[in-house]
Amino acid sequence: MIEFVPVSEKNIFAVRASGKLTDADYQQFLPRLQKLIEDCGPISLMIELVDFQGWEPKAAWDDFRFGMEHDKDFVRIAIVGQKAWQKWMSAIGDAFTLTKIRFFYQNRIQDAWDWLRKGDEDQLSAITSTEELLKEAPDAYRNILVALDFTPHSQKVLARALELVHHYKAKLSLIHAVENTFYPDLGNDLAMYDPAEFVELDQKRHDRAVMLLDKLARELDYPDVQHEVIWGGPNSAILSYAEAQKADLIVVGSHGKHGIARLLGSTAAAVVHNARCDVMVVRLPDQ
Repeated sequence: MIEFVPVSEKNIFAVRASGKLTDADYQQFLPRLQKLIEDCGPISLMIELVDFQGWEPKAAWDDFRFGMEHDKDFVRIAIVGQKAWQKWMSAIGDAFTLTKIRFFYQNRIQDAWDWLRKGDEDQLSAITSTEELLKEAPDAYRNILVALDFTPHSQKVLARALELVHHYKAKLSLIHAVENTFYPDLGNDLAMYDPAEFVELDQKRHDRAVMLLDKLARELDYPDVQHEVIWGGPNSAILSYAEAQKADLIVVGSHGKHGIARLLGSTAAAVVHNARCDVMVVRLPDQ
């Protein structure tokens, strides 16, 4: 027999099971339990076993099937009994469900009630935390920095950034880094190299980058665009400029290299690991 026990607790209900449970017992009990779930949402349940002798085969199947179908509808289930085999059966049930199930001996029934109440508090706390999280919406992006390398795939990086710029009506900053050419160790063969040629080559690369970035900024037809060509390695240039301009989002592309290139790192990886603002990495096709 299964009978409900009056409980003056919100979302906590109690039943007392005795004798050998039959299919008829479950046919009366389960519709009431289903109604409680529909009316109250996830519930906690106290099951007190009094002179309990187990289940008939059909009743055991009713119990198992209902438990599997309503796995997410219970917060906690406390089972209070007097026999070691009842504790063992509770442990088996706990292994097959996401619901927290715990067995308590009859002389610890107060602990069982405390445990059920704790589950109700945890659920309320989780709901409250979620509501607070939704209220604390993140600040809108105000200055979005885009690192461009003028490869054919730069357009994809810029397009992704523009989506966000227009959405947040943010300031757009475009940068490109120009590294100094590596000067070889000339040794005594000074006649073979003219250092001025390297300086001139670097300056031409810089001037070309300025021209391309100016042209790009004009074509965007966006009211708040800042663009800069910076001397130095891309990693340090991006991070330094982001700090100086107080960028709150950096958009950078990555080719997702593997093997030794990945171990050595990339511009995207360096920015992600060292930037103090948000970073969006746009996945680019492998070159």
